[in-house]
Amino acid sequence: MKKVLIALLGIAALWATACEADGPTASSADADSDADNDTDSDVDSDADGDTDSDSDTDSDSDTGSDTGEELCDELEFEIESTPVTMMILLDRSGSMSGSKWTQAKAAIETIVNSWADQIDFGFDVFPDGSSCGGYTDRCGTANPVALTCGPDNAALVVATMNGYTASGGWTPLYCTMANFTDPVAYGASTCGGDDVFSYLVVVSDGEDTCSTACNTSSCEGSGVSATEIGNKAAELYTAGFTSIAIGFGSGAPVDQLEAIAANGGLGVTDGYFAATDGTALEAALNTIAASVVTCIYDITITNEVDYDEVNFFFGYEDSTEEVVPYDADCSSGFGWHWVDEATHAQIEFCPDACDVLQGGQVTDVRGEFGCPQVVVD
Repeated sequence: MKKVLIALLGIAALWATACEADGPTASSADADSDADNDTDSDVDSDADGDTDSDSDTDSDSDTGSDTGEELCDELEFEIESTPVTMMILLDRSGSMSGSKWTQAKAAIETIVNSWADQIDFGFDVFPDGSSCGGYTDRCGTANPVALTCGPDNAALVVATMNGYTASGGWTPLYCTMANFTDPVAYGASTCGGDDVFSYLVVVSDGEDTCSTACNTSSCEGSGVSATEIGNKAAELYTAGFTSIAIGFGSGAPVDQLEAIAANGGLGVTDGYFAATDGTALEAALNTIAASVVTCIYDITITNEVDYDEVNFFFGYEDSTEEVVPYDADCSSGFGWHWVDEATHAQIEFCPDACDVLQGGQVTDVRGEFGCPQVVVD
């Protein structure tokens, strides 16, 4: 996940030295009548005519040219967005061989490279090459997960994916999804958890042609129904994983994909993505990635701060920066608020600001404590 630096600004104390006029009997080597070595008539040792000890011409003790400039001491600490994991499940059955496999790999490589700083990606295939019913590379799903989820995982996803080819196997979608109901046993424990937003993204060009008897002598069956696929998606959602389906190519199984969309946690009938080629697949994956990026950020602050003096800023690729105003009820859309006003442990960006984050336009999120808070009009 993306770690973002946030700056803690404490207001530096400002002070001014009161002055008293020197008596006419003070002795020095300069041309005025005070006891210092400069040419003015005040009691400090600089050459200006004010009563402080700096060299500017105002009467405060900073080095700015105004009469009331505040200085801030900047302290940095880390905040990070609430973790998001995405396991990509790629169909490598016989119908995926050739240009489909090449296009699918290229689309996935582009997406993981684009979003790896905000999403912890993992990767898996079905079938996985293990034995099933006496045959290998047909309906087998007994091997551990190909690659569990992890931060900045793009290179590992690509390397793992390049270790596979589309086989002559069948399509054990149900049994592959079933593996994630026990992610610890499957070697994918980093892909879930109570404080993690976890997603399974299925990319398949055909319906399940195996059975619900996973990794047994009878696992090669006559196929799995859409109802059974939907029930497994619902079970996964209970286990903490939201399932999203992409049908790749013209022969994608509409009823099974609809069942995943309706029961996988999104609750949307006809909510699967249809991708006829590699370009469309990349677009679908990009839309999904953007939609799952969280707009909640965890903050740990050990210093004493005034929480009414905090601002957050979006930084953009062109090096410009925009302040995001505080908006307690998100009435303006573009703003932020505390998730819990009592703990101040998390902030959430409001819908319009969240759209900007999810659009990939923001390269940096920065915060400042100790300066007047910008609030929505």
